[in-house]
Amino acid sequence: MSQPTQLFSRREFVSTFAQAGIAVSFAGRAFAQPASGARPDQVIQFPAQWSFMLPKGGIILVSDQQLDELTDPDKEIDLSLSSTPNKTTLRKICEQNKAGGVKTMIVAFDEFWSAYRPGQGGKPRAFTPDVSEYLERIKKISDFAGQYGIGLELSLLSPLELGRAYQKKTGESGRWVQYREGWRDPKTGEFTVQLWEQRKWTNNKGTILLARTGVRLFAYREHRIGNTDFYVVDAKSIVELKSPPQISVSESAAGGSPAHRLTIHGSGETEVADLDRVLAVVSYQTPEMDYFSAKALPYLKELVQDYHTAGVRLNGLYSDEIHIQGDWNYFGHHDEGEFTMRYLTPNFAAKFAELYGAEFSDFEKYLVYFCRGQHGFLPNLDARAPAQHVLGSTPDDVQRTWLLRRRYYDLLEKTIADLFVQAKQHAEKLYGHELEARAHATWAQSPTIDHWRSGGSPHAPRQYDYTPNFVWSNTVQQASCACSDYFRWNEFLTGSGNDHAEGGWSDRDYYGLALACSTGILNKYPNSYAAAWGMPNVALARHHALEDAYGAWGRPQFMAVTEGVHRDIEVLMLYPISLVAADERFGSWMVQYGYANYVTPEKLLQYGRVNDNGTITMAGRTFSTLAALFEPLPPVGLIEFLEQFISRGGRLIWSGPLPRFDLAGTDVRARWQTLCGIKNYDVVHQGLTAPGARAEFSGPLKSVPVQTILSDFIVDWIYPVNPADGVEVVAHAYGRTIGLQRKVGEAGSVTYLGLRPRDDQSASLGYEVRTWFEILTAVGAYVPTRTGLKNSDNPSTVSRSTPWLATRFPNGTTAIVVHYRSHVESWPGGFHRDDKRDAEIIQQNPLPPEALELRDLDVNGHRVNYQGRLIVAFRKDGEQRLAAFSGYDCASINLDGREHRFADQPFATIGWSPVPANRRVTGGAILEVWVQGEGEVRIPLVESVRAPALFFAHGRAGALAEEVPCEAKDGVLRFTAKAGWGMRKLFLLSA
Repeated sequence: MSQPTQLFSRREFVSTFAQAGIAVSFAGRAFAQPASGARPDQVIQFPAQWSFMLPKGGIILVSDQQLDELTDPDKEIDLSLSSTPNKTTLRKICEQNKAGGVKTMIVAFDEFWSAYRPGQGGKPRAFTPDVSEYLERIKKISDFAGQYGIGLELSLLSPLELGRAYQKKTGESGRWVQYREGWRDPKTGEFTVQLWEQRKWTNNKGTILLARTGVRLFAYREHRIGNTDFYVVDAKSIVELKSPPQISVSESAAGGSPAHRLTIHGSGETEVADLDRVLAVVSYQTPEMDYFSAKALPYLKELVQDYHTAGVRLNGLYSDEIHIQGDWNYFGHHDEGEFTMRYLTPNFAAKFAELYGAEFSDFEKYLVYFCRGQHGFLPNLDARAPAQHVLGSTPDDVQRTWLLRRRYYDLLEKTIADLFVQAKQHAEKLYGHELEARAHATWAQSPTIDHWRSGGSPHAPRQYDYTPNFVWSNTVQQASCACSDYFRWNEFLTGSGNDHAEGGWSDRDYYGLALACSTGILNKYPNSYAAAWGMPNVALARHHALEDAYGAWGRPQFMAVTEGVHRDIEVLMLYPISLVAADERFGSWMVQYGYANYVTPEKLLQYGRVNDNGTITMAGRTFSTLAALFEPLPPVGLIEFLEQFISRGGRLIWSGPLPRFDLAGTDVRARWQTLCGIKNYDVVHQGLTAPGARAEFSGPLKSVPVQTILSDFIVDWIYPVNPADGVEVVAHAYGRTIGLQRKVGEAGSVTYLGLRPRDDQSASLGYEVRTWFEILTAVGAYVPTRTGLKNSDNPSTVSRSTPWLATRFPNGTTAIVVHYRSHVESWPGGFHRDDKRDAEIIQQNPLPPEALELRDLDVNGHRVNYQGRLIVAFRKDGEQRLAAFSGYDCASINLDGREHRFADQPFATIGWSPVPANRRVTGGAILEVWVQGEGEVRIPLVESVRAPALFFAHGRAGALAEEVPCEAKDGVLRFTAKAGWGMRKLFLLSA
């Protein structure tokens, strides 16, 4: 690949050229020379998140052979990223990049693109960043690129690419285990267990081979708790079987999977014959690091030192989908329908035992508590039940089991993320500058890659709620590969982002967009992307408009208006990080809700503080309402935080189960019951299943519509309670109380909801569900800017009651975009599109209208009248001037009774914004302008301009091209746009 790019979501690598509006192929376009004279070479700065606009070159390799070939700068190499061939040389790439002002060039391996390079993919690699042969070749490439003033962005600190040299140097390696439950004859001790042996995994960094290193067997007995799906296994009674089993492996793989059927058979040891269950644990060696070894960090530091010593010019760290070894096959590592692979080295077990008790030093026997739904050997209907093993027979024991699993995932991901954060910090210290790592951690999003049984119907439209045909989430695979926590990897990644709207799923509830805002505000570079692909281009354009409205790395003309940050919102929801520990079938979501930000409890405590007025300030943003979605295992300190929050006037909504223990194992139930106004629980064990029941609301929530409970899944359990004195009942189901509201002081409140409130603006079931929105409205979360309005002008309220999505930004910008929530996905989800087929699909399934016609719309403190297309964003200054604006097919806007006309006839694109102080340079630009159309343009100026000079932007970021005649008079910039210009960006300078 020889074009510059900006975003580094792997599968966005091509499409960003068209999306961003500034990244282009320098091979195909000749630029005018920059303007000469006393003007600065770069008239605008690119600090922090704006640096993502600087173009980068990109070379994506798919084999060792290609890396070899690249060391010859004149050898032609196939770098195709689509069915259109792209064969070029390193010399040509460097020449093109230099012409475009590129200072950084990605050189990275990505198996994804091997589909377009016949004969290159699917081969184990010998050249990975931690072997000398790779460094030698990269050094040659770096030296050659350096002649053009170009440094490299390398996939140097990615767990997927480090291991072979680590094994050789330390004698350690990665280790995965696979577990399978079976029946054991209580008289003879005979058993037979079958599972799918793993042989080969492929991911975006290539193919690895796994080597089976051992089999261990544990016998135990279990008993069921009442009529629940919980089965007690006493950890002290688990016995390891020592007799070597008979092992046989099938010669044939399973369908398209490289897995082979492994049969483990044994008998005897009758002294423990009454133990009628057996757990087989198969271990594998993988070519990766032991991340829990004391040798791991020194190894990474030495690796970085080797590159620095060799003189490799390192400008960044290519970090797309940064996780430990795993396989792209989403649902091909399952035994009895369960994902049964976990990373487990002796050093991991030792660390876990150090933190949580010496009994965990042999962690493999505790894998019995990770088994789920493996009772296929039972002779009754319970063989298909979602059974899980627990530590004991009480509700406390169940939550202690969840705690065990949660601690496993936490320790795994925290240790690995922290390890690579430290290595990155060391690299930055060595090189003397920050190393950009722009990407996201996981390769499979939830709900995007979750699975529903959809029969003959398209899959994507089913992916908006936990309906009874929901089968399995991919979250457990991501958690096991240490990449499910976006917020933790946010410490390593620059800006961060997500690929939720991938593979043809449109994210019509705007969940991925809200998640991007959530990680973005917490990042040092405060803008995360919400990437999208796999849909017709006309549908993709609708998602791009939503990205602009959310401020999730949108088009440059909209980013200028919003000043490159995310939209503001007053509601904060706790990201349900514990759900996969409670039941691994389910994902990292309880609801897909786009009118809130999300944060893990850990990061809330790290970044949030409670203000005297009952609001939470976090990363410079203010939230007045906090909601919990599923949080039975809170971190230490969360209860104190919430008590302080509501005592000062904050609004808390707690939905789902109440905690019995915090992550330290301390009993916290009494405090949580007091917090929520609960006298006692009205249920014997955990929650109750209530499929088909109706949740009805009353009292302060009487305006909330009745909600149907969809399933008997754990996410839909109800948690009946009895209220403490003076606490109001606000919800019922099955004749039981499941909702309470407790007032605290003059303004504070806690609303307890013992159910999963649903919300689905996409109407994926044929009707819209808006329970969360109505609850939040009822408790006063979405406040209008002023009283006396016929309809609330709160942007979230406007969004749920009109055809438009409205958002607000910290600098006062308001954005309004035509909704894209009702256009049902009906297309294949491939990356590259068949335009003819897509056109046929859209003809059969037309897009919603793009017209944006606003008539006396009250929104965010303004009354708006406007006619345009798709989206508009505007910002007024203190003197009510139209300081910044961006829109399509428009010529004017009327705000608060005053018309602002900037053209005599509609322009296809028109936008402008003053250059903020942190982007200005001496003698540089004071205004950015975008136009596409013909005729006079009249832009209001918010500062005096002496000797105005208007220039086209050059193809090189921040440089000037030809001058355009203009006039600045009476506070208005005037110039004439010409049809032949096409879409152009301009800079206004002042003497």
